[in-house]
Amino acid sequence: MRVRRPWPDGKASVVHFLPAGSCRTFRGYLGTLMQKKPPLFRTRRQVERYFGGKTIKCLLCGKRFGRLSFHLAAKHGVTTDDYKSRYGLPWRRGLTSAQSHANSGWNRDRKKKASRLARRSRFFQFASAASRREVAPFLKVEAVRHLGAKAAGFDKGFESRVRVLFTKGLTDAAVAKALKVNRMTVNRRTRRWRKPKRKR
Repeated sequence: MRVRRPWPDGKASVVHFLPAGSCRTFRGYLGTLMQKKPPLFRTRRQVERYFGGKTIKCLLCGKRFGRLSFHLAAKHGVTTDDYKSRYGLPWRRGLTSAQSHANSGWNRDRKKKASRLARRSRFFQFASAASRREVAPFLKVEAVRHLGAKAAGFDKGFESRVRVLFTKGLTDAAVAKALKVNRMTVNRRTRRWRKPKRKR
């Protein structure tokens, strides 16, 4: 099956070939091709409004669902990570509507139980390392705004204070609490000082 799509200037066209038996997905495929890329979510309010209804809108075809992940894979061949990256959505928020998320039963007690089970089974220790993903654009804007007018970076004195507490045997979390910073800010320094574990 051939689909002829004109270029923006109208002088030429490009032909897309679809596999046999794909007539059912033709409408979604064509919609994906012709859909203009919407602007990224720039504020937390925009993101909360997107997730806040009874259903969540697919920004590729315009249809609405309670949960979006299966639709993206089945109809558009797009992963949730690719979708979130394209539209600037937060990584830690599932592609579900507010109502679907509330009905899932994933509450604080279940999160704590899952976290305890992961630590007990040493899940994070044996999990494969993943590359660091780029922060959503609206979170970058918030981070810059929260720095304030008198914001300053960490100097050598800060690293020295971290080193002193680290040599005393404090954990990253304890050091971060003492210096009133994020734990990962401390971890980026202490991991250079740890002795590598011997492979068995």
